[in-house]
Amino acid sequence: MRAFSCVSVKTGDRLLPLDAPSYRAFVATIGEGEEVLVEFADPTGEIPKTRQQEKGLHAMIAPWAKAEGHRVDDLKRDLLREVFGEQEHLNPITHEVSMVLREPHTSTLTKAQYSDLIERTLQIGAECGHVLIAPDEWRRMHAAEGAPQQDETRDGPAAGAVLEAV
Repeated sequence: MRAFSCVSVKTGDRLLPLDAPSYRAFVATIGEGEEVLVEFADPTGEIPKTRQQEKGLHAMIAPWAKAEGHRVDDLKRDLLREVFGEQEHLNPITHEVSMVLREPHTSTLTKAQYSDLIERTLQIGAECGHVLIAPDEWRRMHAAEGAPQQDETRDGPAAGAVLEAV
């Protein structure tokens, strides 16, 4: 997918690109009726993860979880623990200290953190005896084979993964 980013300013109910010539040049490359993904991000903060990353991770780990009889959410939680670690939490009610996930939800990860999670998941899977195929590699393989791409909005994730026990 082609990408373009441009800082814009909100004026009334419109977003005006600060680099209008580049913006217009990019828009001119979009074919009539072609769908494009538009993402909004706060340039002062981190870029949020993408829906494609979410779908790709789930598609990548689902066969692994199934092969070992685990729920996908449980495996994802274990991966979050392995990749981002834990921290102490003082329970305000019981005053007991317990360990909790440093990053408990993938929904709050940045794009960079999600990329790290996917890369580390590939490594961890290999260390556990499973060969996982990264979502972008899966898409490239299927595009090279001439396989039609799934419509994500209708059919679910276009990202797929293959699990092989080694």
